[in-house]
Amino acid sequence: MKRKEFHYRLAWRTDGVQPGAHPSRQGGGVHAFQRLVPFLAHPDPRRLHLRASLGDPAGHYWVRLHEQRGRITVHALADLSASMGYRGRASKTAVLADFTEGLALSSNRTGDAMGFVGLSDRGVPDFLLPPTRQVGAALKLAERLRRFRPRGGSARGLLHAVRYLPSSRGLVFLLSDFHFPLGFLKQLMESLAHHDVVPVVLWDPEESAPEASGLARMQDMENGMERLMWLRPALRTRLSQTFQERRDRLVAMLRGFGREPLFLSGGFDPDAVTRYFHAG
Repeated sequence: MKRKEFHYRLAWRTDGVQPGAHPSRQGGGVHAFQRLVPFLAHPDPRRLHLRASLGDPAGHYWVRLHEQRGRITVHALADLSASMGYRGRASKTAVLADFTEGLALSSNRTGDAMGFVGLSDRGVPDFLLPPTRQVGAALKLAERLRRFRPRGGSARGLLHAVRYLPSSRGLVFLLSDFHFPLGFLKQLMESLAHHDVVPVVLWDPEESAPEASGLARMQDMENGMERLMWLRPALRTRLSQTFQERRDRLVAMLRGFGREPLFLSGGFDPDAVTRYFHAG
């Protein structure tokens, strides 16, 4: 079986008190030494620093404070509108399911809880998995996704996603083809500002540079409707240019929210996800 796990990491410290794999704001662990603190601030005689205490002219006692590492909750937040039903070199729902499997395995290995929220044009999720450390539940959901055919007329339901996410800060993978107005994307990112959001753009090479020529069946990226078009060389060139311009606008807007988008084109690549988190 092809490996689907990837490695994610945080650029911030979690407030979680349960031991885990991520840097935490909590002190008193057994990991790297952080600093000395007054005994009254952290009354743990096991960590008493004798040299600092004996050398304090005011007679204060000092203890070592070590880094504690904690758990987080990770979520896959999926756009299930009609455009996500596109099938080119790969089915977008299959790529979404592969990513969900990869996230389930990766979060389980890291010790984090994972949840899933899939929305289209309604505020009620089509798919919902509350945060769990039972990897089997997420794998079963991924199998259901493979059989799902998105039909939602828009992605407006994503604006309701925050009510299904935890109040504490978490890592959220926003999975979509982002074929919706940039004004809506701005609203969506603002609604998720409390969390660390990774925009995962699911595109297919056939969308921007279709291999067919002559009469071809094309899909409207906003509503999922199909129509017949004559693919002339000039039209294929214009499609490619339009996608590049769209990509540039997406990157510019998401950078304004402090995040580079992760583009997955034509399939799920766990190594590409790992490189995203470890670049630079």
